[in-house]
Amino acid sequence: MNNAHSNPTMDFIKNLGETLAYVGQQAFDWIIQASWKKLLLVSLLTILTGGLIHLSSLANTAVFGAILVKLFANKDKQTSSQV
Repeated sequence: MNNAHSNPTMDFIKNLGETLAYVGQQAFDWIIQASWKKLLLVSLLTILTGGLIHLSSLANTAVFGAILVKLFANKDKQTSSQV
């Protein structure tokens, strides 16, 4: 395929996908490494902020997902990232 006719929309979508994957991986790593106290504090602030800006369902989903990740994530990932 000729690069002279590259599609800027597809380039944007690829870059967006890579960025979202990176942010998701960093969030996942933070959730695993954070203490329960810190995670619950951030969850409370997320729910309050979500309620203030009328995105409570999104905030609730993010908090519920973070708690599930913390409960069921592989603990080997935590030990391998600290080495």
